[in-house]
Amino acid sequence: MRTVFFKTIVLVRFLQKYLQDFMDLKLTFFSFGSLIVCVFTGVLSAFLLGIPGRSRSSTYLGTAFAFLSIHAFAFVTAYSLNSPTAAYHRWLILFVIPAFVCLTQFFLHYPVLTNHKFASALLWTQSVIWIGFSAYYINATLSLRPVFDFTEQIWTFGLINENKLLGVLILSYCSIMIFIGIRRSWLNKQIGKGYVTSLFLLFFILLILPAVVANAMSRAGIISRATFLTIYTFFIIPGSFIILVLYINTTEDKTRFLNRITGICLGTFLLIQYWLGIASVARQEETFDLAKLRESESSVFLKNFPAGILYAIEISGTSKVARSLDASLPISTIKGNEFKRQALEDVDSFFPKHVDRFFLSDESKNPWSVSYRFNIKDSATIYEFGFPYESYRESMHEIVILHVYILAVTIVTILIGFRFFFKGTIWNPLKNLLSAIERINKGDLSAKIPVRIQDEIGFLSISFNGMVATIREAQTALSVYANTLEDQVKERTFQLTQLLEQQQGDYFLTSLLLKPFGIEKIENGRIAFESFIRQKKQFTFKGHDYEIGGDLSMADTLTIGGKSCSVFINADAMGKSIQGAGGAIVLGSIFGSILNRTKLFEDKVNEITPQRWLKSTFLELSKIFEIFDGTMLVTAVIGIIEEDSGKAYIVNAEHPIPILYRNGKASLLHTKHFFNRMGIPQDSSEAFIIQSIQLRSGDCLIIGSDGKDDLIAGRSDDGNNIINGSPETFLSCIEEAKGDLNEVYEKIKNHLFDDISILKIEYISNPETNLRIGGCQKNRIKL
Repeated sequence: MRTVFFKTIVLVRFLQKYLQDFMDLKLTFFSFGSLIVCVFTGVLSAFLLGIPGRSRSSTYLGTAFAFLSIHAFAFVTAYSLNSPTAAYHRWLILFVIPAFVCLTQFFLHYPVLTNHKFASALLWTQSVIWIGFSAYYINATLSLRPVFDFTEQIWTFGLINENKLLGVLILSYCSIMIFIGIRRSWLNKQIGKGYVTSLFLLFFILLILPAVVANAMSRAGIISRATFLTIYTFFIIPGSFIILVLYINTTEDKTRFLNRITGICLGTFLLIQYWLGIASVARQEETFDLAKLRESESSVFLKNFPAGILYAIEISGTSKVARSLDASLPISTIKGNEFKRQALEDVDSFFPKHVDRFFLSDESKNPWSVSYRFNIKDSATIYEFGFPYESYRESMHEIVILHVYILAVTIVTILIGFRFFFKGTIWNPLKNLLSAIERINKGDLSAKIPVRIQDEIGFLSISFNGMVATIREAQTALSVYANTLEDQVKERTFQLTQLLEQQQGDYFLTSLLLKPFGIEKIENGRIAFESFIRQKKQFTFKGHDYEIGGDLSMADTLTIGGKSCSVFINADAMGKSIQGAGGAIVLGSIFGSILNRTKLFEDKVNEITPQRWLKSTFLELSKIFEIFDGTMLVTAVIGIIEEDSGKAYIVNAEHPIPILYRNGKASLLHTKHFFNRMGIPQDSSEAFIIQSIQLRSGDCLIIGSDGKDDLIAGRSDDGNNIINGSPETFLSCIEEAKGDLNEVYEKIKNHLFDDISILKIEYISNPETNLRIGGCQKNRIKL
């Protein structure tokens, strides 16, 4: 019971002391500026630390702003309370160091942590140093009495060396943060974040470095603490606002839209209110001095001294003796406790230069008066008036408290009123839209967004509802289609089957027309023909396999000019499948008609030579195909071989060059002239050139379409076939197969790309010798 009672007494005394100090609340301009910094950094901290699932970099940045808010609250306490208790704000000043620790960790973790060991070691080292220094600093304050510092007009402790060490430590931690930030900016260039990191570093330097440098200069006596506080509030408020805008527009964390708008609005209003405070509050101190000076001058002339004057003396210019102007007022000659007010002397003033302004303290070092020393016109007599220091603080408090009230209303309006306003006009419509999207993603197409405000979000909601309605209608139609899909597939399959059978029937009938023109094997004493044709278009009809295309080979024996001759043609009609087949049918019909006509009028053709017959046949075929006006073209090789002499005559109409297989070697025949393909008018002004070649016994003349040369050599990177158009591959196949067409086909069948037809003509001068072709398979080659 005694312990509880004792603790209760201690708590009551502490509350009494706190309330008594609170009653001594006297605000100044620095109270207002520090309060804005405290509130804004605190809101930034709450915004960052309130992000669900936030990144480590956001955590460290939010914690840094929390420590900066505590640091700013220390200045609020120091410049607001006119009590020795305010000296303990020095303990809260120490929280600026962990703010630099967290900012350093922010750069190490943004956007991702790359060196965990280094970051952890640096964090622990800096934290231990801060804790050790804080213990040393707090212990030093416990043995000292608070003193009033007139240069700052705050209660503090006389820790000259400790404060200098604190300034060095702050500058060191700031330098480490800047070095880490520069290094991370360089490393983040590799992942595209170097520019953003550099911006953060730049704005952090503008935010913190001026205040850190000013603090070090003030501790060194270069500038006053009042100047330091001016620089501190001047840079940290706009700097924090810029960092807020930059972070909101670059973070990958899932921040809420309403929090972003509220944060931007709050930062904007606080920044504007700070600049308004500078314009209105900064001159209030000089206004007070001007009023007191005028009051003092009036008292000299009127010999009337208001109750608010502590003392009024005159000092003779010759004797330097002080005399009280009012017997009821004391004479103050405490010269050792005078403090020049440097904060006012450093700025433009309304006062004449012969006025001195200073503070006086009592014997206990407590603030006692604010005094003015002046002379009137050119008089040698000097007057000195003293006014209560409390009146000075109350005058500043009256104007600053109004700004604090406005600041409080602004913060409440933005954090509560703006959120309520934006929640109804922006957040709720967006929330409804997001909720509808989630329902749509789950398959619920009945979602509909209520539209209450016809703005951009309302237009977006109306458009979304229309899109969902369209999707719903499409889904309904798709469901109907899906339910009847099986029947539609069956019906469509039946239709396609009928069309396919009809098409296959057309192909079959066309192939029947081509069949009479083909040859498999012809032996005529000294000359033997062998051919095969592989058309690319293959089909099945009535359970049998057929093929159709534009390649054609024909041969026959005629008597021309009294000589027994073998006539042949190998051709390739333009087009695929049925189009090429149409050209082959026309060509085969005409060429067959010419052969029959020659046989029918054999006695009349004895007067013409093989060359003349070949010329007239070629020109007749070409003229007929010219009727099609270029829609049906044919490449071909037409030739005649005299059986007795082995003399061969050849005409080439843009067909691949014939091949001569002699003594185990295959080579291309040197072609002197190529005619235009059939269907293109021939140049009648040019001489008609017929190529001739003398065949030897055992020679093989091999003629084929371009399908034998256009072989697939592989596939390119994009998946297309690589075509080898060189005839050398086919020549090597002939030599390896020793002229056997079956073996040649086996070698190239997996590389075929187009229709292929090959006509092999073998010549033996001695008819008693068995032709090699005679040993070939009797039936047509099946491909």
